[in-house]
Amino acid sequence: MSPRPVPVVVVAGYLGAGKSTLLNHLLAGAGDARIGVVVNDFGAVNIDAMLVSSAAGGGSVRTVSLSNGCVCCTVDDDELEDVLGTLAARDLDLLVVEASGLAEPAAMVRRVVLAQDPRIDYGGLVYVADAAHLAGTMERHPSLRHHLALADLVVLNKIDLTDDPGAARTLVREHAPSAPVVGTVDAVVPVELLIDAEVLARRAAERRESPRQLTLDEALREHDHQHQHEHDDGGEPHRHLHEDYAAVTVETGLLDARATAALLADPPRGVFRTKGFVTVADGTRLEVHAVGRHVRTAPERGRRGGAATVLVFLGIGLDEEAVRAEVEGCLAAPDAPADPRAVLSLLRYSAAAQSDSAILED
Repeated sequence: MSPRPVPVVVVAGYLGAGKSTLLNHLLAGAGDARIGVVVNDFGAVNIDAMLVSSAAGGGSVRTVSLSNGCVCCTVDDDELEDVLGTLAARDLDLLVVEASGLAEPAAMVRRVVLAQDPRIDYGGLVYVADAAHLAGTMERHPSLRHHLALADLVVLNKIDLTDDPGAARTLVREHAPSAPVVGTVDAVVPVELLIDAEVLARRAAERRESPRQLTLDEALREHDHQHQHEHDDGGEPHRHLHEDYAAVTVETGLLDARATAALLADPPRGVFRTKGFVTVADGTRLEVHAVGRHVRTAPERGRRGGAATVLVFLGIGLDEEAVRAEVEGCLAAPDAPADPRAVLSLLRYSAAAQSDSAILED
């Protein structure tokens, strides 16, 4: 059984928005997850705090291995796909590419989505915007409007530095009406949005089963965590912006394939990722993964036909009842005649269908 592809998240945003801060928080705060980061300059990553354990490289690609199992690379644009594939083979859980200095977000997303390497998969465009200077930046750089429209997740950073957070959110919504928007201080994004909880749990179990001393970077993280709690106890309660993160699980019966395909391609407001299993009216059961409007399906491993549909929606500020209602709206009519071609609306998102366009022809 081939391993699952590693999701590649593209992080974009104008200079000073907080991309590097987001990368550093992700590396330092993702627990035992193994992350690969591709940047155009090592200066973006706080290498000293993470402790370089080895360094190697050839040509224009330079790589450092961090003591927590993460990897950081610098790379030229034309080498990107090869480097991502090489990193994916190193037992990593997530790959993050900083688009700045490499390409426009649209071009970078296109390169990842169209990559032929089966070891990697598109994990979404995370766009970091400076809430305190958003209007001015948009006036100076009109292309920001197009960037926001492409985003699968908008990180509205420096929300604490703006006098009118509501106005900043409204401005984002004008150009990204359906993408989830998370307001952040210091670009701290809920890790669960980007890395599956199962992956985090598995990595933590692996660490528990291998007794060892804490490395210095782990000790620093524990110290910072304890210091934060002490600070919180001594003053007003600290509001963790992660409280906006939500996961909604919906378990239901047989779904109409066409309606389900439409739902996955146009998810409920605030949804960043969707994963789970869908059983359609003819009994076909598919594993589904979606990031924004990018959908991937595959016949379920094990072929347990007829089992219940289980979908998990992850995002920001989700309306649980609305999400459930949209899924229930996809239920197959019990007395509807079977349509063996309906499942093609979901199978067209599978790797097999994409490599064999004939299956999509009516």
